[in-house]
Amino acid sequence: MKRFISGVTIGVTGLFVIIILMNTSDNQVTGEHNANAEESSFKYPPQKAQSLLNEQDELEASLLAESKGSTLNDPYVKRDPYGRSPLSALVIFDTEKPASVSFTVKGKTAEADISKSFNDYKTHHEMPVVGLYPNQENEVHITVETENGDTMENTVTVTTEELPDYIPDISIKTAETSKMEIGNSELTFAIPSTKFVYGFDINGDIRWYGSGYNSHVLQELNNGNLLYLGKDDNSGTAYNRLFETDYIGKLYNAFKISEEAAHAESKGLEATLIHHDVAELPSGNLLLTVNDGEGQYMEDTMVEIDRETGDVVKQIDLKDLFPTEAYEEHDSTEPKEGLVDWFHQNSVTYDESDKSIIISGRNSDTVMKINYATEEVQWVLAYPKGWYDEMEDDLLKAVGGNDFKYPAGQHDARILPDFDNNPDTLDLMLYDNNIVVTRGDRISSKQFSAANHYRINEETKEVEMIWSYGEELGEDYFTAIIGSSRYQEDSGNVLINFGHVDKGNQSNIVEVTHPDHTEKVFEAEITDFPKGAWVYRAKRNALYTDTWENQFSLSE
Repeated sequence: MKRFISGVTIGVTGLFVIIILMNTSDNQVTGEHNANAEESSFKYPPQKAQSLLNEQDELEASLLAESKGSTLNDPYVKRDPYGRSPLSALVIFDTEKPASVSFTVKGKTAEADISKSFNDYKTHHEMPVVGLYPNQENEVHITVETENGDTMENTVTVTTEELPDYIPDISIKTAETSKMEIGNSELTFAIPSTKFVYGFDINGDIRWYGSGYNSHVLQELNNGNLLYLGKDDNSGTAYNRLFETDYIGKLYNAFKISEEAAHAESKGLEATLIHHDVAELPSGNLLLTVNDGEGQYMEDTMVEIDRETGDVVKQIDLKDLFPTEAYEEHDSTEPKEGLVDWFHQNSVTYDESDKSIIISGRNSDTVMKINYATEEVQWVLAYPKGWYDEMEDDLLKAVGGNDFKYPAGQHDARILPDFDNNPDTLDLMLYDNNIVVTRGDRISSKQFSAANHYRINEETKEVEMIWSYGEELGEDYFTAIIGSSRYQEDSGNVLINFGHVDKGNQSNIVEVTHPDHTEKVFEAEITDFPKGAWVYRAKRNALYTDTWENQFSLSE
């Protein structure tokens, strides 16, 4: 429960170019700040890029002008209206009487149809259509119903272009849909380390992608919008933009930060400041995993930024939580661009139950919980042999005998639902790469990778392993880097991303039942992509969520 204060100034002093496009109308900005928040001093503070939003206002005004006078029989149709979502279209028309509207993007099979209904009765209709197929004449069937029950129909055709280079091949190996819960408009999203982010349907057909390159972050926010880490231009050498957008490509806010503190994770990849993850806090603010820009260490700092202004209101330097030997004597990995990557934070999630955060550090083989206000360590899940004496009291004690395994080189630590209805326990899932970086079981290291479900008694500081899947797949699915595992609340299944199979030449997204009688019910094999375009993280998202699309409107 200690904090180790070194001679280095506490916190982050660097941020690279990043734009944060945020709409906070539905979020109460209360702040989670500590007493040191006002002391945060960044060399590269975020700057709001209002010009992007101004340009968008002008674009939307032109769309309204062009669509004036459109009717259901002769609607205005604009493919990819914002230039960011090529498999989308905006359909606009007016009706003489107030009417509700529903539409369907016809799929290649019935289960691949994508539908949306707007229940409000209006005379002016702006339909954000997403889920089109590439390189195809897509049929969008529209039904209008007035308040007295009269209906009218029309079908419009939207022609799309072929997919760009660098989007990989997708092969569906298994799809037992009766044992899955694939909702209407739900796709499997492949989030890369670099290049294009995309979503594909149950048949393996891509139905959405962003035209701007993406790195690590495509995250649904509480208001239904997307947080999207991108660039000014795909040819750029750094990921210097973080957009809040939606599936049709509309932007909601913007910030920009210098690229000077951005660093590449490996040779040949672009540099980035926000290197792995972002957490949305209850206040609506964003907690970013960043480089500190101090010129010695990397990927060991977090900053909270005000969602509306981009001001840095809190910073956490993980070096303050560890004894100096943890980072000064780190020699398990080679320096990157001259910087020591001793922790390599790759995930952060907020626990609302006790206002804490849970983070994962690959290069220290560590998952830990931290009180967000005090920054005190609450517990540590790590291999005990070779752990730091000063932090020994923070270690969780493993129970369950030989069935227990400590994670090694892990990713994507996430809180699960409360399976045992015990307020003292926390269920946690993570992707265990099972590659010992600094400490761990070197005998089993590199033999397999797995999704692990742990149960942590936070009162007794004991941890047990409830469930695991991956060891039965052996070395064929071992991934030295990246990977994810996400619990699917609708089905109870687990979606696992073995993202770096065959030394990074293949990614396999697998869905299995959980926790009893585990069986594979879905598998997508992804191949033929350049270095870095492997699947860093896989998620199952619905294109329509009754949030963003219901709020969508062009600027007047």
